[in-house]
Amino acid sequence: MKGHAIILCILIAGIVSCFTACIDDGFTTSPSDILTFSTDTINFDTIFTEQGTATRTLKVYNRSDKSLNISSINLAKGSSSGFVVNVDGLSGTTFNNTEIRGQDSLYIFIIANVAATGNALPVENRDSLIFVTNGVRQEVKLLAQTQDAKRLRGITINSDSLLTAEKPFIIYDSLVVAPGVTLTIEPGATLYFNSNAFLSVRGRLLAEGSRDRLITLRGDRLDKMFDNLPYNNLAGQWGGVRFFDGSFDNRLTHVMLRGTTWGILCDSTDTSRTTLSIHNSIIHNATKDLITAQCNRVQITNSELSDAGHSVIVINGGTAEFTHCTIVNYYFYDIITGATIQIPSIEEAKAKGISATFNNCLIAGNATPISERDLTGTQIYFNSCMLNVDGSDDNNFINTYWGGKPHFMQIDRENYLYDYRIGSAESSAIGWGDPGYATPPLDYDMYGVSRSEHVDVGAYQFVANEENE
Repeated sequence: MKGHAIILCILIAGIVSCFTACIDDGFTTSPSDILTFSTDTINFDTIFTEQGTATRTLKVYNRSDKSLNISSINLAKGSSSGFVVNVDGLSGTTFNNTEIRGQDSLYIFIIANVAATGNALPVENRDSLIFVTNGVRQEVKLLAQTQDAKRLRGITINSDSLLTAEKPFIIYDSLVVAPGVTLTIEPGATLYFNSNAFLSVRGRLLAEGSRDRLITLRGDRLDKMFDNLPYNNLAGQWGGVRFFDGSFDNRLTHVMLRGTTWGILCDSTDTSRTTLSIHNSIIHNATKDLITAQCNRVQITNSELSDAGHSVIVINGGTAEFTHCTIVNYYFYDIITGATIQIPSIEEAKAKGISATFNNCLIAGNATPISERDLTGTQIYFNSCMLNVDGSDDNNFINTYWGGKPHFMQIDRENYLYDYRIGSAESSAIGWGDPGYATPPLDYDMYGVSRSEHVDVGAYQFVANEENE
């Protein structure tokens, strides 16, 4: 037994010796033994000044079998840098004698927190993270586009006001337009809404941009959830816009509104006056309903209404008119739980006197297009529309292209990419529209393409090019 014990000890000693020889805690001083990095540039894209960012990670590798001593890690701009670095749990701008064992790695965490620049336009902010190992200097570049912004927190606007396009606005909590007050948003302005923030309109909202100066309402996350998924593509980034009882003559023109929880909500009010008109705009991506019209008057033309976790349009009363709209639901992020166009039961629609017309509209998606298909006796009409489901015309569906194939420019669920313009000359939408609904200003599509030669249904005319011919 004693002999066996001696042999066992020799074997264990040999194994330990081999193991430690493989790791080799000795340090290499050879200039050929240097670091490698997971990337040569850390890019934060666009960030707001005076506001911390999400953390970026840099992985530093020692490919040598021996340990490396990094003599120094430092930000080139030192304390004046707009970046902050964390190494081994310590934050700072300079770090000395950081060790990495052989065949091991080191995580470095970086955030950007840049002071206000005083510029209306974005400013490029650059720095470098400098590593010195065995006398060899290496660097990883740090880059961020920085943007000054005006911050509004829990503001109620009590007199007629203008939000200019000089700098973007970040809205915290809520932005309330008081009764009897008009808020005008200048063409080209951008409003970034913090999580759960919303726009509450008790007075009047005039957001009238132009084709080359869109007004944008979106969430304030400028970074990415995944490499292929910017937060700007996600729903639920902020609340939405609510028009309360007594709010009339609101207008959205050339507006991009996206990434909400409950989209646009119009409360019940006087149906003899228009609550909301939307023209040449894109309302996109809500976790719940995208547009909800209670008992009021709504008019939407030449616009894309797209993607919702429940319904794209909910009509609970009043009068609604949609002309040359692309109404689609291919919501990427969950199961769609409602019809694309949601209306009450026929009995309720009759009792409420609901009047809704859809003219030259393209209606498609992965959901049931209309919650009530038998509309007999109601004042709900679809005129010269294209639906991607089978059916037949009656008194409520007139000159319908049933089972149409829209052939959109792009629907890529894997990479969360979409483009609901008509992308092929094979599209059923081409030429199906009634010219009687394409009168000025609807004789041009959202992007200014003429409808004089043929009238396509939806917000977009087909434009042939080398890629889609």
